[in-house]
Amino acid sequence: MKYLIYAPLQLLCMLICYMTNWLVVLFADERGELHGVLRLWQTWDDTLDNPAFIQTLPDILNYNWHEHYIQTITFNLIDCRQVYHEILIKPFSRNDKVKRYICRVLWLYRNCGYGFAYYLFGANICQPVHTKLASANRYLIQDDRGHWAFKCDSKIYGQVHWKIYLGWKIQRKLNYDHRAMLATRFWFGMRRDSK
Repeated sequence: MKYLIYAPLQLLCMLICYMTNWLVVLFADERGELHGVLRLWQTWDDTLDNPAFIQTLPDILNYNWHEHYIQTITFNLIDCRQVYHEILIKPFSRNDKVKRYICRVLWLYRNCGYGFAYYLFGANICQPVHTKLASANRYLIQDDRGHWAFKCDSKIYGQVHWKIYLGWKIQRKLNYDHRAMLATRFWFGMRRDSK
């Protein structure tokens, strides 16, 4: 089974990324893009400067993204999904460059090794996609070529929930062929239930 070969290789790539994210960020251009082989450290659909992520960080790291960038959207040639790009409109002060560097490193730690998971270990998902199991908090889906996705956010006890995503990140709502990155998340965490 391809997943049993790819998943350990992806975990090894993630380990390498965890050790080198802080260094790789130094090679990003002003638009938050990595080039060449370093592109494997970056998410396939965004730059290193994700404005929504920056807003989740402590105020001390806020470098006022909207003052420096304009965001544009193109479409991935493989499957026409959105890809975000930034255009620099105002240079950074030295202090803001330090903040931007820290934010970029944290973004890569949050999305560690995503380029490897998409470009090297990802799969081209062909329609139709079949649902084998579906409930409010979990699903299992599969295409006709043996690619599958299992996602589970079910309650374990109290506010503790599973955070599992294995297989490939197949987009259930897309009704056309697309590329899906490898998923290797098997974890648990706290979540407040909505009332």
